[in-house]
Order: sequence, then C-alpha cells, then structure tokens
Amino acid sequence: MARDKDVGDVSSRLNLRSRLQCKPYNWFVNNIAPNLVTRSQLNHFGQLKNEQHTRYCVDNLGNDVKGPGPSIGTYPCHDPNGAIDNQVVMLTKEGYLRTIDRCINLNYRNVLSLNYCYDFAKSHFEWEYDKQAKTLRHKLSKRCLDAGSAPMAKELRAEPCNGSPRQRWTFTYDYSHV
Repeated sequence: MARDKDVGDVSSRLNLRSRLQCKPYNWFVNNIAPNLVTRSQLNHFGQLKNEQHTRYCVDNLGNDVKGPGPSIGTYPCHDPNGAIDNQVVMLTKEGYLRTIDRCINLNYRNVLSLNYCYDFAKSHFEWEYDKQAKTLRHKLSKRCLDAGSAPMAKELRAEPCNGSPRQRWTFTYDYSHV
C-alpha cells in the first residue's frame, strides 16, 4: 500500500504548500468540485451485485459520456480489485445512489437514469439501503431496485418492493459503521 512506502524528505513540499497558503483537499471538494465524493461521505461503495444474477453488476454501459438522462443496466462483473469506473456505484450517507460523477434517479417510467446531481431536487436521488433485506428503496417513489428477469439488462427499473432475489443487492464495501 502507498501509505507504507518511504517517500523521503517532503519538508520542501510542505513549506511550499504553507508559503502558497494552499487549501486542504476537502476545501477543493466542497468549493470547486462538489460533485466529487470523499470516503467520509460514503455508506457503501464498489460493485453493486444482484442476488439472482450473481455474475452481473450494475454498469453505466458507457452512458456516462452521453449527457444527462441515459439509463444504466447490468453487465458481467469485472474483477472487483480492478473494477473500472463504469461499475463503481456509491451510496452516500445522505442517501444518494450515484456513480463517480452522476447521481441515479428514476425517470417517469421508473427506469434508473444518470443525471448530474444538481439537476433535480435532492429528494429525486435519495435511496435507502436495508442491510438485512439487502434492498435499495427509492425514497420518493417507495419502489425497490429490481434486476429484472434477464441477467444482462440495458436498463434497470424500480418496482414495488417484494423481497425477491431480483431486489436483493450487495455492495463490495460497507463504510456505514465508520
């Protein structure tokens, strides 16, 4: 791990930082790039896998470059130690379900879509994860994330909650206790 490496004398870099009156990284995140998420803001992180389709993960399917509103789906899971950005899903302490740079909400057809986190009222992006039941429930619609019947989906929907394996999900990492 990088923290265990001896990087040598960094006193000149620290002096430069002090002389230039550099702000801490959290200042940058809060004031310049508020769409970024820090670990302290996370409850859950990593690949999001469904209990019924265990080899498939939530994936943005490359839609993150297509502007606001495209749907997300499922795709065969990448190696969890090298998961690329299109399968990274986060649930923040505020309840936002999101990717690296977009929040996930529901469109009028109850299909999950990627949107900039500031495009809608906060309530459109809020989800609740029940660790016991392993369900992700959209707070506004009261519907649960559902993988559907096919393992690979071009879009994911939120359906009335029923506790089926299609509605049970696990994240790679749980930071909710931190």
